Amino acid sequence: MFIKAIKAALFAAFLIFTSLPAMAQQMAGTVERLKGDASRTLDGSTAGLAVGGTVFVGDRVKTGPDARLLVRFADGSSLTLGEKAEVAIDDLVFTPTAKGPEIGHQALVMVVGVFRYTSGAIGKTSPSQVTFGTPTATIGIRGTDFLGGELTVGMPPGRPHYGFQIQDGAIQVITPQGSVVLNEPGQGTFLPLAGGRPPTPVRQWTAEEAAEAQAAIAF
Repeated sequence: MFIKAIKAALFAAFLIFTSLPAMAQQMAGTVERLKGDASRTLDGSTAGLAVGGTVFVGDRVKTGPDARLLVRFADGSSLTLGEKAEVAIDDLVFTPTAKGPEIGHQALVMVVGVFRYTSGAIGKTSPSQVTFGTPTATIGIRGTDFLGGELTVGMPPGRPHYGFQIQDGAIQVITPQGSVVLNEPGQGTFLPLAGGRPPTPVRQWTAEEAAEAQAAIAF
């Protein structure tokens, strides 16, 4: 009896110990759609992603060639990535029953690639609690749906550049050299990837410019 009790205690301790890494990870969202290959990396460990899989705070999420990925975060916000994209999920705290700033906060940093982001409960309830970074600008969220990334059209040929276009709501594109507000569907702006310049004047994107961005994230 005593030996059985010892074995049971040791087995329980083993289960607790082996579950600690998973318990320590804070869930950020789940994979809602996936085409091709995608992975998540945390603390040097990389794992493949599949529909229904979980992404965690601290993850770096990447997509492969010709891939598409849609992540639905805990607050209902979503992020779609095109091929060869990478995003850092820096933070996500969400309390559904809270109001105002106490509802939580979200921080995402695009490293490379084309994306589309749609606000969830945090961005709609307390927009200042959402931080969205990109290689060329910081985005001020105002309850929104927008896309961005490296594009080939929109600026003079041969000049690598980044573009942003609003689909719904509004965003502020902020750089050290200046900022612009996009608040009408279809409006966009561009920035050289090298930085050092303010966003270009706000205007409606041409059909070619819009089509390139949409194609880059279409499943």
